[in-house]
Amino acid sequence: MRINREITHYAIIIFLITFTTRATNNMIGTTAPLLARYDLLFPNYLVGFLASAVTAVNLASIVFINARLPGSTRRLLFIASNALIVALLPMYFLANSLSIWIVSILTGFAYGLIMPNILTSASIVGDQLTAERILVLYTLALSTSLVVGPLFETYLLTRLGYRYVFLLFIPLAILSLALSFKVRFPPDPKETRRVINTGRILRNRGLISALLANSTYSIPFVVFTAFVAIYAQSVYHVSKYLAYFSFVPFFLTSFLTRLYLTIHVPSSLFRPMLISIVLTMTGITLLYLSPNYMVFTISMSILGIPHGSTYPLSTLMISRGTSIEERNAANSYFAAFQGVLGIIVPALFGISADLIGIRLSMALLLIPVITIAIAFTRFYLNSGLEQFRPGIPSSH
Repeated sequence: MRINREITHYAIIIFLITFTTRATNNMIGTTAPLLARYDLLFPNYLVGFLASAVTAVNLASIVFINARLPGSTRRLLFIASNALIVALLPMYFLANSLSIWIVSILTGFAYGLIMPNILTSASIVGDQLTAERILVLYTLALSTSLVVGPLFETYLLTRLGYRYVFLLFIPLAILSLALSFKVRFPPDPKETRRVINTGRILRNRGLISALLANSTYSIPFVVFTAFVAIYAQSVYHVSKYLAYFSFVPFFLTSFLTRLYLTIHVPSSLFRPMLISIVLTMTGITLLYLSPNYMVFTISMSILGIPHGSTYPLSTLMISRGTSIEERNAANSYFAAFQGVLGIIVPALFGISADLIGIRLSMALLLIPVITIAIAFTRFYLNSGLEQFRPGIPSSH
């Protein structure tokens, strides 16, 4: 009974810190571009470069710092990073056209030392079954925060400006900081790590399939994060709270899709992936053609479905195409590649939006989506992965 109480107590800690951290992280990632665009009057290309800079620093802190430090040091940096977020939120309120770069870069650095460790801590408690249940709870907290957070911010924006939103998320950041002292870290391995053949992993059919599959959606998604509320205000001339509300139907359908996939893990990956790709193209096309805000929100609801399905399907491809020994390295390369896209794509989209307009630039996202979809279809159907026994997707 005591063990069960301890596990239940820790599960609650994981749920709460995941919820508060991801809600705050998503708020910053979607509101800082709006603050830069409308309060600081940044052109679109600078908004894109700001988003790219944050992703670059975030990726660097994950790969070059968090992944290389012993557990005791990571725990100290984890707590310090949560404290840093509490300190940075008021700085967004006070930000000017120069300081927002510094504050945003520090934020990206801090979250690179926070988010991976929460995922790790969710997978190290109890036996395998208990760990997997806590991982499911972790993913549920992620998805729930991405619905509740935008709803809360939409309400705030009916009464306040973008700067005040950062202040009102401080209590969530303080709760994250308080909970960070309770998060467990795994002991460092005593054995020398087995050398993995990098070249063989990079040629792995599961990894390549996953990279192609996820890229069909991750390219437009990094644009949506930084620019979709700007798109709504620029094209439909709606209020700032209605523009931000577009994230609500998007993350709601994403949440429902992941909930469905959790209950019904697909044996065949190609058919649901093809449906996701078609829905991505349909959503982007409708986003471009939508004559009013109502149709725009429908397109965002459609686009939320592939957001909920593409990542889990991609991780299944990795699990079916790699051995257990190769899994961690393959997942690391997979995450790093998505980070590279997050660096390149927002900057290019911002430049395009200033040159040819944000609406046409959104339509041009169909070009990489269709191109990569064709490459994925040809490669995957020849990979033999459809004959593999279904595995268990990793968490996101």
